[in-house]
Amino acid sequence: MGQPIENVSVSGAVGKPPEVKIDGPLKLEETQSQVITAGEGNPVVEGEKAVVHLYLANGTTGKKALTTYDQGQPVALEMKAEQLFPAVVDAIVGKPTGSRVAVATVPKDAYGEAGAPQIGLKGADNAVFVVDILSVEPTEVIEGPEGSKADAPSEIPTIEEKAGNVTKLTFENAPEQPTDELQVVPLIEGEGPPVRDDSLVSFDYFGQVYGTDTVFDESYTKEPVPFPVGVGGLIKAWDEGLVGLNRGSRVLIIAPPEFGYGPKGSPPKIPGDATLAFVVDILGVDEAS
Repeated sequence: MGQPIENVSVSGAVGKPPEVKIDGPLKLEETQSQVITAGEGNPVVEGEKAVVHLYLANGTTGKKALTTYDQGQPVALEMKAEQLFPAVVDAIVGKPTGSRVAVATVPKDAYGEAGAPQIGLKGADNAVFVVDILSVEPTEVIEGPEGSKADAPSEIPTIEEKAGNVTKLTFENAPEQPTDELQVVPLIEGEGPPVRDDSLVSFDYFGQVYGTDTVFDESYTKEPVPFPVGVGGLIKAWDEGLVGLNRGSRVLIIAPPEFGYGPKGSPPKIPGDATLAFVVDILGVDEAS
């Protein structure tokens, strides 16, 4: 748990903006960390991704310097020095999902002698980080969809497969002009844990421009990669359409332009104002703490 950090008080629920009180200027001989709230989920693994909320305060003035809570969504970071200060990584590696950890750093373990004047930190200022651990990479990833076949409508794109891998979508049985609403059509209903907002999920996917032969991306020929859902790193169709789906599920997603890449598209394969069709298999879900 770590020893209490003298003159630093952190309160509030994990996943909500913390209330941080610093009786400064904070005097530290070395960097310290303290588990404010202990979660019960899977632990943070060094080198792997984690979804976290961050709060940073000036240890001299006690003032907030920045926080992801002001942005309205957490961030997904790899737990290594290139993405986060080593002292902060060291403090949260091994801590379970659902935890809140406070880290009070001496200058050399954070921004150094240069400080960070853009956020009000001088070179001599100690810093206080508060990290809420919301999700880590799934520890159980299945090989393919598992569950019961759903009663899907007949007028949808047809999926072609080879050796268990999705290879093509055809549109003879689908409407020539799809609706302008996001469609998430269950094909296989899994029974594993559900995808949460702000969580890491492993899946296979296949993407094709609706009504064409243009395949723009797929993962069936690769290893599944965990992606953060609900943190703004995916297109809107996935951030909204995958939440609540269970591990083992397969869905067909029809994403109109506003849920995909909009009027600009994503050249060279995705033109502007394109409707997109995806097959997505949910293979791994980080379970809630």
